[in-house]
Amino acid sequence: MRKGLLACLLVLALFGCDSTSPVAPEGALVDISVSPDRITSDGEAAVTVLARKSTGFPVNPGTVVFLSTTRGLIAERGETDETGRVRATLYGNGAVGTATVKATTGAAEDAEVEVQIGIFAGSVTLQTTPSTVAETGGTIDLLALVRDDLGEPLPDVLVNFTSQIGVLETGGDFVRTDGGGRATDVLTVEEGELDTVNGDTFMVGVEVSGNDGALLIREQTVTVQRRPMADFTTSVSGLTVVFDDTSTGRPTSWRWEFGDGNSSTLQNPSHTYAVPGTYTVTLTARNSLGEDTRSKIVAVTGNN
Repeated sequence: MRKGLLACLLVLALFGCDSTSPVAPEGALVDISVSPDRITSDGEAAVTVLARKSTGFPVNPGTVVFLSTTRGLIAERGETDETGRVRATLYGNGAVGTATVKATTGAAEDAEVEVQIGIFAGSVTLQTTPSTVAETGGTIDLLALVRDDLGEPLPDVLVNFTSQIGVLETGGDFVRTDGGGRATDVLTVEEGELDTVNGDTFMVGVEVSGNDGALLIREQTVTVQRRPMADFTTSVSGLTVVFDDTSTGRPTSWRWEFGDGNSSTLQNPSHTYAVPGTYTVTLTARNSLGEDTRSKIVAVTGNN
């Protein structure tokens, strides 16, 4: 009986003589850290609490530390190991914002640390390959690169590709970025759809959520490569004629026949005739889709 009483007094002196787990003693110091301090809305962060006595030594193993967070989820309590540490995990549960994680034990001053939950895009770029499409139709590879506000590639975020015409391989659904912050899609356009384009360009784009729920939007212009339609104008001064190419379809090469046995491959050449006369000038304009030819009569009547 005497031994049991002494044992109870000893326990009472240390922790109390009931079933309640011990907490840090008077004068203890508590420190808390978290890694990483930025996680996605459904990510995880490792939380470490270190409790020391006023002497600098770890608190007794089994000392209870109570944990709380203003966002996300964390175990409500943990017990220190032989080094005075409690390890826990903060889980994102979809709530977005700054979480304040607090550690409390005994009379020690509370320790706090902040964690950003929900990492948003700071920038997004869009690349189209190729940047042109033939008027007969084709496919275009779309590549988006998303970075956070620190300029680092941002994985596992949703992006949405858009296009004025055509069909996206994803069907317009969201695409998640990979570990390098990249997301891809493929756009297919048909000839009939390109016939509806006003002019020779249409727009593709990408959208991603930025800070404060704002959308970051980037767009690129895709050029429709059409078959050439040759045409030109002339300016006559004496025996010299200046030819100005007005062909449509963005030709990449030209062939001029001046009607006197001479020719040129310049886009906008000038030619001086030997004698006045009426000449049939022919322009052939080419690009990757084909060629077209146009002839006009040019009257050269004067001397230089």
